Amino acid sequence: MKKIFALMIALMLALVNVAALAETTTLKAGTSPDFPPFESMDDNGNVIGFDADLAAAISELIGMEIVFEATNFDSIVTGVQTGLYDLGISGFYITEERLANVDFTIPYLQDSQSCIVKVDSDITDNASLAGKMIGSQSGTIGMDTAEASTDADKVFPYTKSLDAVLDLAGNKLDAVITDTPVANAILAELNDPSLTISPSVTFGVEYYGIALGKGNAELKAKLDGAIQTLIDNGTIEELVTKWDIYHTAGDAE
Repeated sequence: MKKIFALMIALMLALVNVAALAETTTLKAGTSPDFPPFESMDDNGNVIGFDADLAAAISELIGMEIVFEATNFDSIVTGVQTGLYDLGISGFYITEERLANVDFTIPYLQDSQSCIVKVDSDITDNASLAGKMIGSQSGTIGMDTAEASTDADKVFPYTKSLDAVLDLAGNKLDAVITDTPVANAILAELNDPSLTISPSVTFGVEYYGIALGKGNAELKAKLDGAIQTLIDNGTIEELVTKWDIYHTAGDAE
């Protein structure tokens, strides 16, 4: 009887320890910190930006610390799919192609892509992208859009959107396609009067979400609940203002 009682106590203590561990779980998030204003590195090697602040706010609500690991953007979804990362937080649009490999939270932002061109460009609408040399960050929806807009041999992948824009400035490309907030941030940083966002080349609305492994319903529910709380209490809107991002998911038409 004493052995059974001792075994029960040991089991109870083990369960308590497991519960305590669950309360302090750290979630590893893959990110590509070369995509301001969503994520970039400060001088101390810390990830900063809209997504970093969002992750911190979510961490407080779910009681699980989210820590970032820097990597190339086009490796993050695979990393989440294989369990290398618990999350992918890197300005991800929610797409059917990505949903085949990972799950996503509810959207936390909406926006669209933009086309950066020279101010004297003859690109006047979407149709005039045909035959043009277009650059975009590898693994992004901008690459998909570029491939749908011009010849396959005239689409050029870059590790960083900034590098593509620098090549545009150097007349090595005709256009760069990237997320609108990123396009604005790059143009503000470069302050190059020869570059502009085309007002006549437009793309559809896209939604941003956090990637997580397939079938993790418990974690998804926690993240979804936290994101909805941050939308409802105005935190998302505050971050939109802080980082100069323009449309929240609640503004979808």
